[in-house]
Amino acid sequence: MNLQSTIIPDAEDQININSVFSSIDKPMISKDFKGGKINNMFASTELDLSNADLAGMAVLNISQLFGEITLIVPSDWHVETDISQLFATIDDYRENKYGVRNSDKVLAIKGTSVFANIEIHNNV
Repeated sequence: MNLQSTIIPDAEDQININSVFSSIDKPMISKDFKGGKINNMFASTELDLSNADLAGMAVLNISQLFGEITLIVPSDWHVETDISQLFATIDDYRENKYGVRNSDKVLAIKGTSVFANIEIHNNV
C-alpha cells in the first residue's frame, strides 16, 4: 500500500471565484499563492496578484462564457497560457513579458474561454 502525504493548501493561498451576471474585484495578498478557479458567466473579474508571491508554479483554472477576466501579476512572474478559445482573446499587456521566461515563479492559466476576453497586466 502506497501512502502519500497530502498537503492541503491554506484557503487564503487559493482563489475560488464564481460570478454570474456580476462583477468581482479581488485583491490577493498571499505570500504563497497556489492558484485556484475562476468561473464567469456574463460577468467580469479583476484579480490583483501584484502583492502576492508564489514558489514554483501555480495553476489558475478559468472557465468563462461571455465574460472578461483581468489579471494583474508581478513583473517577475512568467505567465503561461493553455486556454481553449472560441471567439475569445487573450491580451498580454505586460511591459517585460519576454524578460521573465527563465523565472522560477510561473503562473499557468488553463481552461476554456467562449465569447470572452482575458487581459494580463503588470499594473493598471
